[in-house]
Amino acid sequence: MDILKKIQTSLGLKAGYIPEPIRTVNIMGHDADGWFYMHKGLHDRRRVDFDMTQNCEKARALLMCAPFFMVCDKLGSMASRGVPYVMDEQGNERSTFDDVRRLLANPNPLQTWEAFLKQVELSLAAFGTCPISLVRATEQSVPVAMWVIPAERFRMYGTGRNMRQSELAEVVSRAVVIGEDGRERTELQQYEYCVIYNSMPIFKGGREHEIGFVAPCDSLSAPVSNWVAAMAATHTLLVNGGPKGILYSDYSDSMGNTQLTREDEREVMHRFQRDYGLVGQEHPILVTRYRLGWLPLDFNADQLKLQDTDDRATRAIATALGVNVSLFTESKYDNQESAKKGAYQDVIIPDSKKIAAALTAAICKRGEHIEIDYTDVECMQKDKLAEADTLRVAGEALGSLLDKGLITTSEARERLADYIDIDPSASVPQLNNNSNE
Repeated sequence: MDILKKIQTSLGLKAGYIPEPIRTVNIMGHDADGWFYMHKGLHDRRRVDFDMTQNCEKARALLMCAPFFMVCDKLGSMASRGVPYVMDEQGNERSTFDDVRRLLANPNPLQTWEAFLKQVELSLAAFGTCPISLVRATEQSVPVAMWVIPAERFRMYGTGRNMRQSELAEVVSRAVVIGEDGRERTELQQYEYCVIYNSMPIFKGGREHEIGFVAPCDSLSAPVSNWVAAMAATHTLLVNGGPKGILYSDYSDSMGNTQLTREDEREVMHRFQRDYGLVGQEHPILVTRYRLGWLPLDFNADQLKLQDTDDRATRAIATALGVNVSLFTESKYDNQESAKKGAYQDVIIPDSKKIAAALTAAICKRGEHIEIDYTDVECMQKDKLAEADTLRVAGEALGSLLDKGLITTSEARERLADYIDIDPSASVPQLNNNSNE
């Protein structure tokens, strides 16, 4: 028995079985549950469709879908420009708030305020929630550290009651952190965590049922899946070149197929081995005695519209998260600045108010509150030239009305206060027009 038959027998293969050359291949398949996979070689299996209603799928999408990560990371970077202030009810900062101020400056040993705020905003954009672990000595003490808990590893379970409860303990029975193995690792007390929400809560059942949330990115299953599939197809075209051609049976002569003899077959194999040899990953050429034809495939890869899939996915993801896609695709500076200002006004600043309110309730004492300020961001500052032009036109108009006696000085000052920061009721010093007399 030759070596080939021994291998076939040991593997349980039928006689005459010819194995295919082993090489890296990229093909599509699906399992019993209908999930599609990209098979790479024999062991690497990566799913290429995503259920974005599940937090674990969103976390995987951040790693595999570049547009999704790009938009979320951009929002996080923009949010990190916020400056925190701890103030009293009158809006004044006090030295007694230094403990909270120090915590905000360095929330934990690994992060500054900017890095912490970026991670919070990224979690809000990608998951719709951001759970935070509070490290504190007692229930009433100011925390000494804050850590963002990955949203895909945080679970809250309900009490089975809602709509008529006024306290968190009446709605949430317990909160746990899930380990990498999927098992509950840590159960948190109510004062050991807080959750920032940018989504709608969903109560799925009675007691001990997990409380879910519906976020804007839940609608991105199709765009994210399409983008990953398009990139897998692009990778295949770049690496393997796609399909090379088609083998077909060539029976064009009237005498039928003229086969190679066994001697001819051995001669072809011998010449191939003699001329090319077998090294590394090379394999012997497979020779058939049947008459075959070869039809090469020649097509334009642009016809697959893979780039269009990339553009549509980026647009859909940016739109779902409330960002103008011009922030990523526009080359003109003015259009980018306009899109950036819109993102601050529509997404970042509203989210910062949610973050500040949640942190105030979690770490501040009575009479203290946190505000996050973005007035130092360039695109949020007023256009000084436009402001000066507006003030000049308003001043000339009010002066003309005042000269004609149509309005009084106090009325003119009240209107002028709409354009500049003045006290309309303050007395106006009189100019001495007779100083040269």
